[in-house]
Amino acid sequence: MDASVPASRRTLLRLAAAGAAGGALATAPLPAFAHSGRGERGGHPAARCALPRTLTVTAPNLYPEGVAWDPTRKAFLVGSSTQGTISVVRPDGSVTPLVAPFAQVSVLGITVDARRRRVVAAYTDYFGRLLGIVDPSLPPVSGVGVFDLATGAVRHLVDVSAGARTPRANDVAVDERHGDIYVTDTGVDTVTRVSHDGRVRGVFTDERLTTADTGPNGIVHHPAGFLLLAKYDGGRLFRVDHPRSARPVIREVRLDHPPTSLDGIALRPDGSLVAAANDLSLSGGRQGRDHVVVLRSTDNWRSARTVQDRTWPFQDPTTVAVTPYGDYVLSGGLREILTGVPSATPGRFQLRRR
Repeated sequence: MDASVPASRRTLLRLAAAGAAGGALATAPLPAFAHSGRGERGGHPAARCALPRTLTVTAPNLYPEGVAWDPTRKAFLVGSSTQGTISVVRPDGSVTPLVAPFAQVSVLGITVDARRRRVVAAYTDYFGRLLGIVDPSLPPVSGVGVFDLATGAVRHLVDVSAGARTPRANDVAVDERHGDIYVTDTGVDTVTRVSHDGRVRGVFTDERLTTADTGPNGIVHHPAGFLLLAKYDGGRLFRVDHPRSARPVIREVRLDHPPTSLDGIALRPDGSLVAAANDLSLSGGRQGRDHVVVLRSTDNWRSARTVQDRTWPFQDPTTVAVTPYGDYVLSGGLREILTGVPSATPGRFQLRRR
């Protein structure tokens, strides 16, 4: 274990590493987590909201970075940056396992493909390497996991590392019509297309996506057939046309007020885009702010204007889940892992309605 890694961070993941030590086929069931649901009556227009405005969930060592709404359960699904799992978070704040540890990895961005009864997730061992709990002599792990929505069983584990030295699969989007999966990589600045049957079908990039910081991050598939792709560094947004072709066309979306960063994004039923911004990965001492923005376009995402920019009350929002009861923003306590500094609410994370 690298002595340069703070002891607090090594300790933080010790149990998680032990739990995942069984390797890629580990199937031991996870215990149910303790839970605490705290509801607040909010000002959302839904008259009969089945969700509280804020869910403060107690789940030691989970540290979720990604969240999705599961319409079959009427509940949230969250990944774990420490345990390589996916869990169900119900409206009362209870947390139960769905996908057991399948490798010594972090599960980051996730999405529910209800049409095909599956959960799709990006996974990476980047955090494990950062914290010195993964053998550095082993090849890096970066991929897309496809799991049965009802049982959590593994359908496909797809390697998208492509031999890169520092791959970091980050977020996923699904083409509802064709079933293709698109996964961003913030380490090597690429987007990989995976077919519905779990095969890599193409990889694309662009010089505007490259950065020495954190690159392509949040991604969504628009019903019109193109992708919207967020670049974390610089808060830039791109429209990707013909993503199933050998040469997708990438155009930058002109933003009136680009945020410092763009992390997870979500497309709303009214066509607007919700995005989370933070300074978790800003390098060189640059400072950002925790806020959530709503963007709207009137020219099919050639440009977009900011219709809402709200400072977020919980630290480090990373992504958004659109639900029938409003848009819920996740603050999963990731800074504690990246810095080793205990959070104000250790062992807890928040889902708050925008």
